[in-house]
Amino acid sequence: MKRSNRNFQKTFIKVLALGLVAPALFTGCAKKASAGGGKDDVRKVIVGTGNGYEPYCYLDENGNLAGYEYEVLKEVDKLLPQYEFEYQTSDFTNVLISLDAGKIDIAAHQYEYNDERNAKYLFGTEAYTTYVTYLVVPVDKEDIKTLDDLAGKTVYTGGKGSNSTYIVEGYNEKNPDKKITIENAESLTSEEFVQGLLSGKWDAAIATRRDVDKYNKAYGSEAIKIVGEPIQTSSTNYLFKKDDTQLQKDIDGAIKQLKENGKLAEISIAQLGGDYTENE
Repeated sequence: MKRSNRNFQKTFIKVLALGLVAPALFTGCAKKASAGGGKDDVRKVIVGTGNGYEPYCYLDENGNLAGYEYEVLKEVDKLLPQYEFEYQTSDFTNVLISLDAGKIDIAAHQYEYNDERNAKYLFGTEAYTTYVTYLVVPVDKEDIKTLDDLAGKTVYTGGKGSNSTYIVEGYNEKNPDKKITIENAESLTSEEFVQGLLSGKWDAAIATRRDVDKYNKAYGSEAIKIVGEPIQTSSTNYLFKKDDTQLQKDIDGAIKQLKENGKLAEISIAQLGGDYTENE
């Protein structure tokens, strides 16, 4: 069972109808009082995050929001008395759709920078997770080391709209004679991920080293491995609406404070199994 959002709060779930999805909303009952006044001075901030990407953002066995994203944001919320966070969950793609529609204020789902996202959203400037991705193949596969080796083959890149998808799409544009087929799927289990590679459903996948370790552990054997150099070395940031500059600055300040006092690294070790806040 994860810790509650605050000791004096209870968490409840309310289902909202948002077009094609029905995400869950997690909120606290008590209002915070800002340093300058009472509850009327507190801005309610809706955080959009995922519901099936363990250990980052998912629902536990009791249907409660859990994972790295949630634990970090709980600490951010404690540092910012002028805000009160509520959490709305949906799948990866629909988090950004909700941000487009103005239904959430922060998108928190391990988002990496790319030009397309930067054109639409305001990126936080304080990264809170490193994100180094590699090609992943079965342990006995030796013929794939780079994207060039996947010409005419299939790679699993995660959910539609993921940065891994963006990378392979960019590769295909630059190399039309070596085009790679992209396979997307939301919220695969560890077994589904491993079986997709072992069965030949796709020839390779893109994932972080820590995800591969998690998949092998859940599968019960060293079934898959990373190969070659990193496909991309980046980090993750929160996304905001373009005009929400004050919220972005305040969140960045809180993340910086959590880095400096060691709390961010502590959360990463507890939730992800290592310190993935600065270097991989």
